[in-house]
Amino acid sequence: MLRRMLTVLIAGVILVAALVVGVKAEVIRPNMLLVPDGVKGVDVSEYQGAVDFEALSDEGIEFVYAKATEGSTHVDGQFAATCEQAKGSDVAFGAYHFFSFDSPGSDQAENFIASAKASWSDPAIRALRPAVDVEWYGDKEQNPPVTEDVHRELRAFVDGVEAACGQKPLIYAGNDIYDRYLRGYFDDCELWIACRKWPAWVEWPRGGWTIWQYSDTGELAGALNEAGHVDLDVLAEGVSVEDLAVSPKSYR
Repeated sequence: MLRRMLTVLIAGVILVAALVVGVKAEVIRPNMLLVPDGVKGVDVSEYQGAVDFEALSDEGIEFVYAKATEGSTHVDGQFAATCEQAKGSDVAFGAYHFFSFDSPGSDQAENFIASAKASWSDPAIRALRPAVDVEWYGDKEQNPPVTEDVHRELRAFVDGVEAACGQKPLIYAGNDIYDRYLRGYFDDCELWIACRKWPAWVEWPRGGWTIWQYSDTGELAGALNEAGHVDLDVLAEGVSVEDLAVSPKSYR
């Protein structure tokens, strides 16, 4: 009996270890099975090419976020066309900016607003409040920017965008970025969390998020990159697309 129990215990440990290794290697993707019911969306960039809003709607997608800009000068090559496709669609549409640690936040806000205002100033679009993507790139994870510098420049970006559209942008981040730069300093902005390997209740037990990006390997007709994938998102329980809408009175 003792030998049998020991065998079962060892088998269980091996199974758990294999699961952890499989998830870390992104061979096993529990989020595709464990994602909660809720309002589903996708986020895209020029890598998806043309976005078919009707096809996405048929797949049950209710909102799309598209990359508009990056840093102080880069404009996403597909954003303007995606804005045009969003007109008249039942699918809500918002713009996001990829934040650079290497340029002033005020300059980044100006770059973003110049493109993104098309997504919140056109009454033919079901406009969502903007968002800013804060994540590592290049060697930044190995050489993290000074915390005070990030606080200052990200705040300048947030304030600039709020002044333009009347609402603070959501901030997209993973646990590491949140703990280093956001916690306690940007609590006035709602969170869009990146938890693509483990469910949010495992990787983000603190809660408090509005959007959860739960996969970067979605397969939906209407928005696929060269690898045949698209990022998948879900709103928190009790949150609707209307809760993220930009009020017409906010347009400038």
